[in-house]
Amino acid sequence: MPSRLLRRYLPNALLLVLTLGGLTLSGCAYDRSREPGYAWSYMDNADEGPKLAYGRPNSDDVVMMMACAPRASAVTLTATGLTGDQIALASGHKVTRLKARTAASAMNDGVLQAQTSVDASALRAFRRTGDLDLLVADERHSLDAAPADQRQVKAFFKACSA
Repeated sequence: MPSRLLRRYLPNALLLVLTLGGLTLSGCAYDRSREPGYAWSYMDNADEGPKLAYGRPNSDDVVMMMACAPRASAVTLTATGLTGDQIALASGHKVTRLKARTAASAMNDGVLQAQTSVDASALRAFRRTGDLDLLVADERHSLDAAPADQRQVKAFFKACSA
């Protein structure tokens, strides 16, 4: 019974965690991501599929999350602290601009969601190098994977494209 309840309510709980994290980061999310303690974390729950989150480990302070179904080429990106209708990512000279929508949530403040392929140019470069920037207006905000996190990044993309 408890596992059935978790499967039913966990996706909504995850969105609530992202929303609450976005509220604490709103306005300066990407400036705070330069502070120590932010990292990429890979999770692979059989009921939800692979996820890769950038934030403070073991907290609800999440700046960006990527999710996919196992062995699927589609990736859902959720970013907090953003407004508008676009999520733009860059890795090196590769830029991917994605049409985004405001994610449905109780708070509905600064949470954008977009879908793309694991083969999108910026994600392909991120997988290879660990370098990723979130583009907001004319500024680049680094979400680079530390050397210790690069194994997590590669595991996520391997799970999505295997």
